[in-house]
Amino acid sequence: MPRVFCCLLAALLFWMSATTARALPVTFDVLSGALAAASLPPASPPADTPTGGIADDPTGKEAAAAEISGSRRPGVIDHLLQRPLPDAPTEHGGKAEISINYPSVGNNDIDADIRQWVTGIADAFEAHLDISVFGLPGLRDDDAGPAFELLGSYSVSWPSSAAVSITFEIWNYTGGAGNLDIMTLNYSLITGQRLGLVDLFEAPETALNLMSAWSRQELARRFSGGHLTQALKDGTAPLVENFSSLTLTPEGIRINFQPYQVAPGAAGAQKVDMPLEELLQARPLLALWNR
Repeated sequence: MPRVFCCLLAALLFWMSATTARALPVTFDVLSGALAAASLPPASPPADTPTGGIADDPTGKEAAAAEISGSRRPGVIDHLLQRPLPDAPTEHGGKAEISINYPSVGNNDIDADIRQWVTGIADAFEAHLDISVFGLPGLRDDDAGPAFELLGSYSVSWPSSAAVSITFEIWNYTGGAGNLDIMTLNYSLITGQRLGLVDLFEAPETALNLMSAWSRQELARRFSGGHLTQALKDGTAPLVENFSSLTLTPEGIRINFQPYQVAPGAAGAQKVDMPLEELLQARPLLALWNR
């Protein structure tokens, strides 16, 4: 399967965490034009469909509706960014489709940033998907749905009343096997700021070393009877790119590893929970956990 978009998504995630990148430089190959386009605010509101209401809710009616409809937390509204792209050339059959669910949490700054982030991913996919370069082999039958897809879902974690963590699962299908990327956005509910590694920990290098050692031990027990494989060593090395997806939980953090990063593809994406107490040496911003 072509890996261009997979690299693009990874690069986009690193670019969005600009604060972390400045403190801990990382070298990776990016498509500069796409990232520049993705960095700009959308010229007009994206073509998304709110399925539960809007963020501004002075009467409280939308929050109540969200609670009744089964939202994890009152005030969290689900939205859908959906774009049917131009039909593929006739000889290929099918068309491309973008469908990404994302939340609003009732904070204007956070909601605008989430919307821009999702729109940037969709724009990058749309701009760099050249349907004409793919041949017939590997495309879906006409009755099986679009030949090229970008699909996204999310889950929301509340480590405390001071922070929120949104974990996206982004699937892209561009002929051949599909690809999954796990991407996380962390925010302070006090300032509305998106939080990178250097915002979470006063000693980010120490945090990387602690997460590396903890996840290696856990994954070695899980997959190889305590032995370290080369893939596990490489995938858990104390580098920013290996720990780019961190979900904040009430107990600490959840480290999200991409498919193939630390285990065979058949094992899927891996998650490792790490208690906050094990990260104290890195001086985490304890207020995010109300501690």
